[in-house]
Amino acid sequence: VIERGSNRLLFYENLKLERTFHVATGQSAYPTPIGDFEIVNMQRNPWWYPPEGSAWAEGEQPVPPGPGNPLGTRWMGISSPYVGIHGTPDAASVGYSASHGCIRMLIPEAEWLFNHVDLGTPVFIVSA
Repeated sequence: VIERGSNRLLFYENLKLERTFHVATGQSAYPTPIGDFEIVNMQRNPWWYPPEGSAWAEGEQPVPPGPGNPLGTRWMGISSPYVGIHGTPDAASVGYSASHGCIRMLIPEAEWLFNHVDLGTPVFIVSA
């Protein structure tokens, strides 16, 4: 469960709250979508590609895995286009509405989450 208003991700296992993480969510111009989704894509050491048609990414080039990659070391894409849960090298953004719609986590925490979810894991994004 991602609480957009409080910038928290609540990880449940067997209906029991296991861990709570501070995350960054979308800024007002690029809000994180609210709704019921699922994880549809998982990548270790992902490439970052500029989203097609996004004015904020115009002129940007793909970024290979490694230091400075805006996705960190893990990507968990959800069933909302161009939106995912991922690590970020910008730790100062965590806890704020700072992204372009994605859910940003500290890199070690994104790696932990990656190891505890699978394709098809439900993701509920709420306004709280």
